[in-house]
Amino acid sequence: MTLAMLLAFALLLVALILFALDLFPIDFVAFALMAAVLLLGPWLNVSPEEAISGFSNPATITVLAMFILSGGIYRTGAVNLLARRAIRLAGDSELRQLLVVMLLVGPISAFLNNTAAVAILIPFVMALARERKRAPSKLLIPLSYTSQLAGVITLIGTSTNILASTLSAREGAGGFGMFEFTPIGLLIFATGVLYLLLVGRRLLPERRAEEIAEKYHVKEYLTEVVVLEDSPLVGKTLLESKLSEQFDIQVLEILRDGHKLSPPLADRVLQPGDVLFIRASRDQLLKIKDAEGLALAPEVRHGAHLAEEGDEIALLEVVIAPNSELIGGTLETTNFRNRYGCTVIAMWKHGVLLRERLGKVRLDFGDTLLLQGERSALERVKRDPGFIVTEEVELEAFRTEKIPVALGILAGVVVFAALGMPILVTALVGCVAMVLTGCLKVHELHESIRWDVIFLLAGVIPLGLALENTGAAAWLAGLASEAAQYVPPLVVLGLFYVTTMILTELISNNAAVVVMIPVGVTTARLLGLDPQAFVLAIMFAASTSFSTPVGYQTNTMVYGPGGYKFLDFTRVGGPLNLLLAVLTPLYIYGLWGL
Repeated sequence: MTLAMLLAFALLLVALILFALDLFPIDFVAFALMAAVLLLGPWLNVSPEEAISGFSNPATITVLAMFILSGGIYRTGAVNLLARRAIRLAGDSELRQLLVVMLLVGPISAFLNNTAAVAILIPFVMALARERKRAPSKLLIPLSYTSQLAGVITLIGTSTNILASTLSAREGAGGFGMFEFTPIGLLIFATGVLYLLLVGRRLLPERRAEEIAEKYHVKEYLTEVVVLEDSPLVGKTLLESKLSEQFDIQVLEILRDGHKLSPPLADRVLQPGDVLFIRASRDQLLKIKDAEGLALAPEVRHGAHLAEEGDEIALLEVVIAPNSELIGGTLETTNFRNRYGCTVIAMWKHGVLLRERLGKVRLDFGDTLLLQGERSALERVKRDPGFIVTEEVELEAFRTEKIPVALGILAGVVVFAALGMPILVTALVGCVAMVLTGCLKVHELHESIRWDVIFLLAGVIPLGLALENTGAAAWLAGLASEAAQYVPPLVVLGLFYVTTMILTELISNNAAVVVMIPVGVTTARLLGLDPQAFVLAIMFAASTSFSTPVGYQTNTMVYGPGGYKFLDFTRVGGPLNLLLAVLTPLYIYGLWGL
């Protein structure tokens, strides 16, 4: 083993640790990797041009284009309209509801990015659960899993498929056509659906949907405080009063003469009789009760307040989307209150309900926030691409008249790609058509792109080059081929599937593909087997991750709204992972060959 190989392995190890520990956003880790490859390029045999080639890689550009196409479909409300009609067929049977959800998300995820499909469908599944008195936890994990299973049916189902195809072509094994592996993908999809219908649904937790205020225990934490005539706070602004620092509370709203003062509130000068609507713990309320110049309004509860202001004040539950600008910041550093005109009064994070000192908590993808504010502000939040809402957005908010045009453009992209035109070409032309036809506005084009995925691809692709150029990938492949002398080829294929599956649970699925494909292709050649069969095994393993809520982004998205615990995913998804680890290599062997 050479020094260059040791350096490449060290870089890989550091990357794996950083991805697994989640100390920094995943796109920043990938960007830092690219910087490290640039810095160590002379020792890694990677030129500066190669180190930044991830930005110009066909996979990166194609994935970017697919996000834009998905954005165009979203802005027309095509999926929303389809979901609204499909939900009417769900009936009262749990089995029927589950089947409707899976048959709804499946075809959509095969042709749209599955993360986008789940984001759009979460509100409809939540509405179905409420209307049919069903626990959302019985439907949201199947929604996530089915979207992953359907994503392997076509080339454009996930960014992982596109990346795997591009890397396969770069390794000289050839890329894949739009429907080239569809028969295998359909078998995987059918296997997963049957498992969920027959076995998985019995393992799903029964966590009944609660009223949103009860779910977050808001009644204990919201109350009103009156500024008295002789209060030393009179004449001071809210900022100068230092109420937040002194009592560790958050002022959500100021009522004056029965009228609400619009945010920002920090510069508002307090007057006698002002009513401060605050969020506080019981201990903090005791301190306020004894404070000079302040008095608690007698037995004011949040439920009563909402009833009085029902047509203006409301609650909204949202999940931080993967493309949100809030990720990595806090409520304070992002100026959340003034930015969105509403207040976060509770937060679900990694399955734990937080209600204290929310302003200091680092915000991450998948965090579930309970917002309180005027309905107009919450309606704006619903339309913000940085949030995944758990309530349905009215169709009037979309360009429904453009639905046929948007679907026609997507169909053209798929058909021409299936006829042999490069997917990169058809996807980019489709993006331009989405804007020119008005399905997508120019400013919405940027919002549609998942920049974290783009930076992830741009950062990890050079890492793959470093493993190849130093001979590290070939060295690993040599070890694998030596060990493979004692087992059948089908077992070797299965081992690559299992290794990728484990890596995907620990790090990003795209990063797992970048690491594994060079090793898989080289191993297949050393053994005289079909390299594309190994690429398929790696791709399918990376695209279907069920055992943890952080192994795949759709799992993270349903984690909070479903009220799940970490081990719920392991209990339901672990057996499915094992089942596919056995059957997928068999499907590849039977339909593709080795």
